Amino acid sequence: MSEADGMEDAVDGAMRTGLMVASRIGEQLARMREQEQRTIAAAEEQRARELQERFDAQRAAARAQLAPVSREDWWDKATPEMIERVHETATAWKDYDPAAAQTAEKIGEQVQSRYGIDVNNTGADEASVSEALARAQQARLETENERTKGAAARTDEVVAGAAVAGANRQDRADRSEPAWDTAERRQQLAESLEGKGDREAVNSRLLADKHQGTHPAAAVAQKPSLAKTSKMAKQGAKGRTLERGGLER
Repeated sequence: MSEADGMEDAVDGAMRTGLMVASRIGEQLARMREQEQRTIAAAEEQRARELQERFDAQRAAARAQLAPVSREDWWDKATPEMIERVHETATAWKDYDPAAAQTAEKIGEQVQSRYGIDVNNTGADEASVSEALARAQQARLETENERTKGAAARTDEVVAGAAVAGANRQDRADRSEPAWDTAERRQQLAESLEGKGDREAVNSRLLADKHQGTHPAAAVAQKPSLAKTSKMAKQGAKGRTLERGGLER
């Protein structure tokens, strides 16, 4: 046997195995479709509508993937991997979509005429099929995990972004408030008092505000303690008593 013949045999064997694996995975997905349909039938109206919409979206995506299979030029350029993918999808949907069923027939005809392989009985070595199926399922699981991690990461980014935006808004609000001891704040106060009370009372309020340049919050923070105030008062009284005693002498 020549080297070319050996290469052709290897390619043929790989394709038979790949098509069988695609059939097995497609059958697994078909069972999932069946379970989805039962779930939709048993769900309440609102939930059933949501599930049906998701099912319809999945079917539309499958149709889009299978659409090129009807063209001869697609088959002229199709690799074994491309054929295996569409065979898997057609197998998964052929019982739930007439278009997928037609595509499944088309795939069977083309594979038989071009490669001499029956997609329903590829003649692949079962051990090779089992090994390849395990690899395919592991790869699918890893893809799903990565997709889940990606969704979680995007959620974290949204939460963090909202927190940063909130902090920025608060910072802008703090900066927009005028400082306490400024002409700007006093002008705002004067405008707020315009038309409220008699003019003499308003002027007195503004004059008092001008002479007290400490923000109320700061004034409270700087207010001496009651004990300290009492002590200072006692010391002052004692000094005045001594002073009066000295004068009396």
